[in-house]
Amino acid sequence: MTRVQKHPEIGVVTNAGAMLMRIQSARLHLSRSEAQVAELVLKDPRLFVSSPITEIAKAAQVSQPTVIRFCRSLGCEGLHDFKLKLSGTLNADSTISFTQVEQDDSIGSISEKVLGNTANALLSLREEINPSSLEKAIDILKTARRVDVFALGSSSSVADDAQYKLIRAGINASARTDAYMMSLCAARLGREDVAMFISRSGQTPELIEAANLAKAEGATILSLAPAKTPLARKSDAVIVINTDEERQTKPAMLTRILQLALIDVLSVGLTMGRPV
Repeated sequence: MTRVQKHPEIGVVTNAGAMLMRIQSARLHLSRSEAQVAELVLKDPRLFVSSPITEIAKAAQVSQPTVIRFCRSLGCEGLHDFKLKLSGTLNADSTISFTQVEQDDSIGSISEKVLGNTANALLSLREEINPSSLEKAIDILKTARRVDVFALGSSSSVADDAQYKLIRAGINASARTDAYMMSLCAARLGREDVAMFISRSGQTPELIEAANLAKAEGATILSLAPAKTPLARKSDAVIVINTDEERQTKPAMLTRILQLALIDVLSVGLTMGRPV
């Protein structure tokens, strides 16, 4: 039996409706040649499904083995398995994709696009989230003496929400959203404490510095961040949030909504069986 070679950040495709969204997110983690195949799929998925491997390789300007590697990177057994899942997406007419908001759009069109993009992103997250990463995060939070939640920019409001919900769950928590203060606070954490980081990019220097300081003091590092980023690599546990927002008018909007949704998931997991 052929072994599936997949990137751990991408995961296995389990639902046809999330296929195109998964390909969009996966492009950051694919090789350059595999990313060329991904672009071809996103440009014309129906043509991809109906074309033989020779034509696919020629159109993407890659070798045929690269096409197979691309399919396996997405968790499929091969090209045939990938086409079956992709055609299921198209036949069900449930493609998960982002629609750009244009300058001359009416308010009705803006509403449809923004809400549609949000719904698609949440559906994709539901399919891609790793339950074991959630369970690990909940176990870490439950046993923490205190939790400091670090975030900057658009993620700051998410840190405030996390603080409130952690306190409601009976956990001593504080939001740290000031770039200067977070370094001082991170350096005061200990081995029984958790430094929780919420980041859209996973590369913010101030957050990485705070993570280094907290880790040096023995604190456990928990992150909500994109996979394969400096912050994710420094973490003891990561809840991965990958979004493709290249075409979005407000680039941080979808990530913030996904972050809030995951805080809700953690909150419910923490409070189950506890009085509210």
